[in-house]
Amino acid sequence: MLVVCLAMCTLGFSPYVSAGDNHIIKFDAPNSGSGPDQDTTSTGINIVRSITGYVTDSNYGTHGFVRSPSGHFTEFDAPGADPVVGCTCPISINDFGAVTGQSVDANGVSHGFVRSPDGKITVFDVSEAGIAGGQGTTPSNNNDFGVIAGGYVDANGVSHGFLRTPNGNVVTFDPTGSQGTYPNNVNNWGVTAGTYYDSNFVLHGFLRNPNGKITTFDVPGAFTDASSIGTYNAFVNDLGVIAGSYFDANTFVEYGYVRSQNGHFTRFAAPGAGSTQFSGTNVLAVNFQGAITGYGADDNLDALAFLRTPNGKNNHLRDSGTDRRCGQ
Repeated sequence: MLVVCLAMCTLGFSPYVSAGDNHIIKFDAPNSGSGPDQDTTSTGINIVRSITGYVTDSNYGTHGFVRSPSGHFTEFDAPGADPVVGCTCPISINDFGAVTGQSVDANGVSHGFVRSPDGKITVFDVSEAGIAGGQGTTPSNNNDFGVIAGGYVDANGVSHGFLRTPNGNVVTFDPTGSQGTYPNNVNNWGVTAGTYYDSNFVLHGFLRNPNGKITTFDVPGAFTDASSIGTYNAFVNDLGVIAGSYFDANTFVEYGYVRSQNGHFTRFAAPGAGSTQFSGTNVLAVNFQGAITGYGADDNLDALAFLRTPNGKNNHLRDSGTDRRCGQ
């Protein structure tokens, strides 16, 4: 961790954004199509505001991209990816610019890839992953040390967790009793968080330490009945704080939660989030300082992004009205 912090200081990286720097910039990748389902999707941002994601062009080919802080785009395809049947779909970019995601081939099989900051792409598979359509290896994020967390679907259609080190070694894991494991992220200490289904198809949260010890948890008030959603997701930051979402057992409304290092839970709702079934608050990320982002769905299931500051204040993320598309 100290090495990473020193390197960031040397490179001039700053983990903080000024309080007044809150405008929203719209952009499309240069080859983004203009037809239905032809668009630009951002999936990850790092500390210097380099962004990764994927773009679907006018021929319905889906390619990966990296957008620099200055607005320069680099598009790429992972070896073996079929851009029309499958895709090159980045999901995460670490603070040094390494990108990971999934490469889907012409048979609909998913493979993991990692793209180095200089553009070299390495495709990999978990050896136990299935090779039929809908199976394969799907990374979920990469940390600043190059460790990749994700899931793979075996030949029986069951999902399991994996961790891949920078030298290519892969460790697979499941919480005890899991019928499907879904890691969400790995932090810079090698701690992994996610969810899993039990034999009754109830979702629970888990936390896996670098030594392999797995702690499972349920948010107080979450559904735990058979075939219920329960604790929906879990993300862990470098301080061990976990944030995610769960469905309330009484109302089936989704709420956000924060779990402290000592196991204390705090529930919250995004501004404008609804109070009817399947509406509510969906958490998608928590940063080092404990700021949380995601979206709130109102009673009409319309979504509005939110930012929850570490002190617990919730704010809408609003469009400034400025349309700053690439090339304009």
